[in-house]
Amino acid sequence: MTFPAFPAFPAPQYADLARRGQDAATTAVESWTRALQTFADAVTPRDAEPVDPKVATTAGFDLAQRLLGIQRALVTTAVTLVTEAAETAGEQASDAGRTLKAQTDEAAERVIDLATEATRRATTAAGNGVSA
Repeated sequence: MTFPAFPAFPAPQYADLARRGQDAATTAVESWTRALQTFADAVTPRDAEPVDPKVATTAGFDLAQRLLGIQRALVTTAVTLVTEAAETAGEQASDAGRTLKAQTDEAAERVIDLATEATRRATTAAGNGVSA
């Protein structure tokens, strides 16, 4: 008697989630770098002229807005990926539970069949005058 195997580990799904997470992190770092470069360009004095305070203020708020937007996109992606990973793990656990239940049910049926056969043989032996 053979039992069905447990479901395979969904490595490709987790690998895809990891790749998407790495892509999101890479995109965020590149975006942060561009935002900081834009800010630095705006507040770096040129030709011995001081930086206009209004330009610096605007650049500072623009930087904050861009950084917050980048963080929001990264966190939103991270939450999506964690949710998908949890769903994949949940599906895998459910599949494993169903497989285990099927194996347990099959084993229980086999035990009942063996017990029934043993009882039948004992009854037949007792009817033939054979003692145990």
